[in-house]
Amino acid sequence: MNTQYSALVEAPAKDPFPNPTGSAPHILIVDGDFFLRQLEAEALRCAGYEVDDVVAGAAWNALQRTDYDLLVTENEMSGITGVELVKLVKSAQMPLPVIMTTGSLANWESVPDPYLNRVTVMFKPYTITEFLALVKNVIRETNPAGEEFALPDWQSRQPAFGMRL
Repeated sequence: MNTQYSALVEAPAKDPFPNPTGSAPHILIVDGDFFLRQLEAEALRCAGYEVDDVVAGAAWNALQRTDYDLLVTENEMSGITGVELVKLVKSAQMPLPVIMTTGSLANWESVPDPYLNRVTVMFKPYTITEFLALVKNVIRETNPAGEEFALPDWQSRQPAFGMRL
C-alpha cells in the first residue's frame, strides 16, 4: 500500500482528539465513491466526530443496528439512491437529520415530497471546510439544547495524518 495515502483507508489506532466533555455525535456516511467517503470520514474523525462509513448496499443495515445523530448520503449511487434511502429512514420514523450531497439538480428537488422535508442538500464540488461547517450547523440545528454532546471545535485542532483542513 502506498503509505502516502494510507490515512485515507486506515482508521487511526487511537482517537487523536478525545472528547473529554461527553460523547461525540455519531455520523453515518453513505457514498459509492470510496475515496470521497474515506476523505469525508477521516476529516470528521479528525474533527472529533464518531463516524461509520458504508457503501449504499450496507446503509439500511447500519441504520437499523446503530443510532446515529446524522446521515450524510450521496444521491447518485448504484443499488439505492440517496432519495430512496431517505424515504426508508423517514418511513421508519427515524428522527435523523440528513445531508444529501449531489452533483446536479434533480427532479426530486422541485417536487414537494414529505419524505424529503428537512433534508439539507450540499452541491458538489465543496471543500472539506465547507463540509465540516455544514455538518456542525445541521447537528446544532437539530439539537439546539446541545446538552446531549459537545460539538467539536475542528477549526482549532492541528491537522492529523498530513491532512490540512
